[in-house]
Amino acid sequence: MTNQPSVSAAPLEIDARARRLIVVGAMLALFLAAIDATIVGTAVPSIVGDLGGIDLLAWVFTAYLLTSTVTLPLAGKFGDLFGRKPLFLIAVVIFVIASVAAGLAPSMEALIGGRALQGIGAGLIFATTMAVIADLYSPLERGRVQGAVAGVFGIASVIGPTLGGWITDVSTWRWIFLINLPIGVVAFAAILVLMPWTRLPRAGEAKIDFAGAILLSAAVVPFLLAMVWGGDRYEWLGPETLGLVAFSMVALAGFVAVEARVPEPLVPLFLFRNRVFAVSAVLLLLTGAGMFGSLTLIPLYLQGVAGVSARLSGTLMTPMMIAVPIAAAFSGQMMSRTGRYKYLLIAGIVVMSAGMLSFATVDETTGRVEAIARMIVMTLGLGVTLPLLQVVVQNAVPFSVVGVATASVQFFRQIGGTLGVAVLTGIMVGRFREGLSEVASGAPAVLNNPSALLNENEVAGLQQRYEAAAAAGAPAFETVLAAARVSLSEAIAVVFVVAAAIVACSLVAAIVLPELELESASPAELARREAAADAAVGDEGGQHA
Repeated sequence: MTNQPSVSAAPLEIDARARRLIVVGAMLALFLAAIDATIVGTAVPSIVGDLGGIDLLAWVFTAYLLTSTVTLPLAGKFGDLFGRKPLFLIAVVIFVIASVAAGLAPSMEALIGGRALQGIGAGLIFATTMAVIADLYSPLERGRVQGAVAGVFGIASVIGPTLGGWITDVSTWRWIFLINLPIGVVAFAAILVLMPWTRLPRAGEAKIDFAGAILLSAAVVPFLLAMVWGGDRYEWLGPETLGLVAFSMVALAGFVAVEARVPEPLVPLFLFRNRVFAVSAVLLLLTGAGMFGSLTLIPLYLQGVAGVSARLSGTLMTPMMIAVPIAAAFSGQMMSRTGRYKYLLIAGIVVMSAGMLSFATVDETTGRVEAIARMIVMTLGLGVTLPLLQVVVQNAVPFSVVGVATASVQFFRQIGGTLGVAVLTGIMVGRFREGLSEVASGAPAVLNNPSALLNENEVAGLQQRYEAAAAAGAPAFETVLAAARVSLSEAIAVVFVVAAAIVACSLVAAIVLPELELESASPAELARREAAADAAVGDEGGQHA
C-alpha cells in the first residue's frame, strides 16, 4: 500500500497568517518571472561581448516570449485538473533550473535554450499565482490581494531594465539570472510548507487535451513570430509575414473545432459566451496593446531625446514605478470595500488615455520634472486597472474553471502587449526615418535605427561612418544628430497619440462590461455549492433516464 499525498476536494479554510505567507511566496515567484521578461535588455552589450552570436540575439527575447505565452492556457487547465500546489512547485523548479542554465551558458545557443525553459516556468507561474488567490480568498476579498500582486507585477515589468543595467555594471550579466536561485528557493519553501493541495472532484479520470495543446501552440507561435519579425526582418505585407499569419489562422480554426468536441477542452468555449469574460478579454487586448506598447518607448525618449544616461533614465523612471503599486493597492482596496469595479475601470482607462496624450507633447525641450509628472499620470491609470479584471472574471465563471479563465485573460493581455510593441515600434521607426530624411536631406543614410541614439559608443561609431561617407556640402554630423533627436521626439509623440486612441477604444468595452455583485462566500463554500449543484443535476438526469 503506497502513501498518497493528502488532496482536498475543495479549497481549504486556512488561517489568515498562512494565507498571507502563501501569497508572499507566490509574489516572490511572480516577481522573478515578470522581471526576467525585461531585465536582459540593458545587459545585451555585455552578453554579446562574452558569448558572441549577435545574429541570434533577438532569440534571447523571442524564446522567452513564445514559451511563456503558449504555456499560459496550458497552466490554467492543468491547475484546474490536478491542483495548484504541484503545478506551482514544478513551475518554480523549472524557472530556477532554467535561470541557472542561462546564467552559466557557455554560448548564445545555450542561453537561448535557458531562456526558452525560463519562459515555460514563467507562464506556469503567471497563471498559477493569480489562480491561487482565487483558491484562498472570496471574490469580495480578492481585490485587495490582487492589488498587491498586480503592484508587484507592474514594478517588476518596469524596473527590469534598470536592475539589469545595475547588476551588469557592478558584477556580470550572469548574475541577472543567477540571482533567481536564492529567491526561488525561498518561494519554493513557502509554497511547499504552507500551501494546501486542493483539487475539485471530477467524474472519472481527468483527460489532457493534447490535440488542443498542439493546435493552440501552432496558432500562437507563428502569430507571435509574425508580430516580432514584421516590419523588421520581413515586410508587414510580405509573403513571410502573411504566411505565418495564415498558418496561425488555420491552426486557430482547428483548435476551435477540437475544443468543441473534446470532453475536457483546454479552453472551454462556453467561456466566450460569458459576457463578462468576453468583454474582459477585449479590454485586456486593447489596454495591453496601448499601454505596454507605449511604455517600452519611455527609455528611448529619456536616453535618445532627452539625452540622459541609461542609469539616470532608470532613476527618472523610479516615480513611475512607485505609482503602479500605489494605484493598484488603492484600486484593489476600493473594489473590496465597495464591491464595485466598473467606475474604477472607467476612471483608470480615462487617466491612462489622458496621460498618454499628455506625454505625446513632450520633446527635447521638456523639463525632467514635467516629463516625470506625465509618466506618473499614465502609470497611475495602469495601476488602477491592473487588479480589476482578474477578479471580475473569476467572480463570473464557475469555480471549476477559475484557473483556465484566469490564465486566458492573462493570455489576451500578453497577446495585446506583443501586438502593441510590434505595431507601435514599427510606427515609431517608420516615422523616425521619414522625419530624418525630410530634415537631413543630402546626408548619408547611416542613422536608420533610433536605438543607436541610446549608446554613446554607437553614436561615436556612427559619426565615423558618417564622416567617411559624407560628400562635399553634406550637413555636419552634429546637425544630423540634432535632427535625429527631433525626429525621434516627433515619432514617439505619434506613437503615444495612437496608443491613447487604442486605450480609449477600450472605454467602450468598459462601459458595456456587466457589473456583477462580488461574492462574499469563501472559495470552499463556492466549491461546495458548485459540487452540490452538479450532483443535483446528475440525480435529476438519472431519474429521467
